[in-house]
Amino acid sequence: MRALPFLTLAGLLLAAPVLAQAPPTPPPPPPVVDPAVQAACLARFKDVGLPHLRSESAQAEQAPVVCRRGYALSFNKKTLNPDWVIERLTKAELIGTAQRRDNFHKDDLVPDSPTPEDYTNTGRDRGHQAPAADAKFSQPVMDDSFAMTNMSPQVGIGFNRGQWKYLEEAVRAWVLCGGREDIIVMTGPIYGDSVERFGPRKIWGPAAYYKIVYDVRSGRAVGFKLPNVKLKKAELETYVVPIADIEDETGIDFFRALTRRRQAQLETSRGVAWGHGQACSGVVEG
Repeated sequence: MRALPFLTLAGLLLAAPVLAQAPPTPPPPPPVVDPAVQAACLARFKDVGLPHLRSESAQAEQAPVVCRRGYALSFNKKTLNPDWVIERLTKAELIGTAQRRDNFHKDDLVPDSPTPEDYTNTGRDRGHQAPAADAKFSQPVMDDSFAMTNMSPQVGIGFNRGQWKYLEEAVRAWVLCGGREDIIVMTGPIYGDSVERFGPRKIWGPAAYYKIVYDVRSGRAVGFKLPNVKLKKAELETYVVPIADIEDETGIDFFRALTRRRQAQLETSRGVAWGHGQACSGVVEG
């Protein structure tokens, strides 16, 4: 009987076939958006034009504009916040049976989109910029409002669940029972000199938020700036500021579809809050 050659453990390992490792699966590309559909979506905001970042370096941090039935937004790849979110609200959008399902999700249209888990243990709310309750007319449209590109790190009690919510309710009330049946709303973050960063991806934490409301029929506008801190409930007039101040702090131009003269008229005056509309507060909550 012929003796078998003696193999050491090292020899066995060397003799074993080497299995090639499969290359990592690349992430799927974002869905292709039909340009005609995108143009039709954005046409809803032609009365004022889309907000526009003044700085070319800031523009380089922008992902392509996302436009959905409920809102359009410009997401910033550096701050991981939207720079601005724009909506057009009528009574038809604000009445319906859609229910809030809190189905926060990554935005498939934006490769750099945060995920819901990016906010875990940050001590901040995933704060809507286009509110869910602005889309009661359609469950899919309300569900779209939970895309994470529509979120920003907001203080919860006293802000997102307090004064900021109070402002959002007021905006809906102006449409439903305040005689302003067609409005355009622009919302976004304002950063301070030093920026807190949250979560593993270091999402920028805004020092404040702005909201600009334009009444399409009357041509009037009002701007608000609310600090991102726990606030005591106050009248909305407390937070009214000239829109020009918001432009200076954000580096964003608003109302670009209007003439320079009309822009100056809207942006340099302080504006007046239009009230809260308590008469229909039961309808506007959400």
